[in-house]
Amino acid sequence: MSHPGRTVISMSEHGERRLYATWRNPDGLIRPVGVLTRRLTSCGESFRFVYLKAAEQFEGFVSLPGLPDLHSAYESKRLFPVFRNRLMPRRRPDYGDFVQRLDLDADTDPFEVLIRSEGWRATDRIEVFGHPARTSDGELTTLFFVRGIRHLEGAAEAVAEVHKGDFLGFEDEPGNPVNRRAILVNSRTGRKVGWVPDCLLEMVHDLREMGDVELRAEHVNPDTSPPHMRLLCKLTAPWPDDYEPLAGPDYQPIVA
Repeated sequence: MSHPGRTVISMSEHGERRLYATWRNPDGLIRPVGVLTRRLTSCGESFRFVYLKAAEQFEGFVSLPGLPDLHSAYESKRLFPVFRNRLMPRRRPDYGDFVQRLDLDADTDPFEVLIRSEGWRATDRIEVFGHPARTSDGELTTLFFVRGIRHLEGAAEAVAEVHKGDFLGFEDEPGNPVNRRAILVNSRTGRKVGWVPDCLLEMVHDLREMGDVELRAEHVNPDTSPPHMRLLCKLTAPWPDDYEPLAGPDYQPIVA
């Protein structure tokens, strides 16, 4: 399905790139709460943020810092502080090591670094992820770090046996106590290495129903890396003409 050297057309090449903000409740359930759009023009960049309908229904969620009204659209020429503060400053001496763990270069666009890093911070419950990209021949592709390695017995050791390019497998887990739609990720030898992120679950279920979905190890970090950055995966699947990923009820904006 995927081929070395295949060109991936990101939305940024067409002047627009989207990321989704998520929030984790005390029970560990993660849902999307907002969408941030960056637009690039000859005049520079601009940002627009709106909340999603899931935010209104997610018990305990109020709003993101600096973006208080769920029923407003926010626009700015600069990245909003709640997202900007999730970027590691390039002047830090460990910045090179950080982007290497993300499988990126030191001069990568900061917005792409934010997406790849998922905006993870130990001090709050907010994370981000990017909208899937379309390849040059019309396939859907997205990258994600597997979740929950430290909560899954034997997963850390199993990840150490994974190599870049390995095929990985999916395993439904309807008995998961947090999310009955959960999907485990298995190594080529069948060992459990973590979970698909919650906010990608419905898309992955949809894609598996429509056709073949390929999952490969894109980058493997050593066990000295934070658990949430151990295993980066690449998902590739056919993108039917009538299919739009991340378009379910949770992903509908409150403000048009």
